[in-house]
Amino acid sequence: MEHTLKNTPVVFRTRIEFSDDEIRRQEIIRRWKDETFQHEHSVARNKVIDYIEFLNKLYIKKTGEGFARHIESRMKTADSICEKLQRKGCKVNFDVALTRLNDISGVRVICFCLKDIYWIVNKIKSDGKYQVIKEKDYIKHPKSNGYQSYHLILGVPIETPKGQKMMRVEIQLRTIIMDAWASVDQRVIYKKKKRISSKLKERVKQYGKMGNMLDDLIQVTLDENYKKV
Repeated sequence: MEHTLKNTPVVFRTRIEFSDDEIRRQEIIRRWKDETFQHEHSVARNKVIDYIEFLNKLYIKKTGEGFARHIESRMKTADSICEKLQRKGCKVNFDVALTRLNDISGVRVICFCLKDIYWIVNKIKSDGKYQVIKEKDYIKHPKSNGYQSYHLILGVPIETPKGQKMMRVEIQLRTIIMDAWASVDQRVIYKKKKRISSKLKERVKQYGKMGNMLDDLIQVTLDENYKKV
């Protein structure tokens, strides 16, 4: 005779398996939160910001006006790092991120005009305070989507309990117009997972070309103003 136990809870055991990529992703997220890691990058960014502010004072003496409309800094999130590694076809790994990615930690300087940007670039390269590891002029050679900016990767030495350590900090230099375009692209297209029509992409790209003309006009106006200083 068969007996049945009523009102007895049935327990199901489920085994959750994680892929190697997910395990490495979680490792990046965990190590990204490390206070020492974050602090070292913060110190390096602050040194660069202090340097940019010093250059801005020199520019005021030279022209009567500063070049910096706005200065901001940021540390990429762990999720953003993982996504970028995947886009580049790299292994999702903490050490790979530190080796292959130059824009983990960055400072963005929004300038009034093109001449401001190239003055900063030439000053950074000529005075040798920080090592220029890499540079990309996306102003003279815009990206295919219309993106414009000047990128410098600097080697910035900081002091740690274990001695001096070289940190990489990316500086992005943009005009007000370039930054406005990038903000629109960020909101409408960049990193969006949904499908974006080619028509919309082309429209945003055309905004960039219109921005180029506006930057040229602004430069002419500022050149006339500087002559009076």
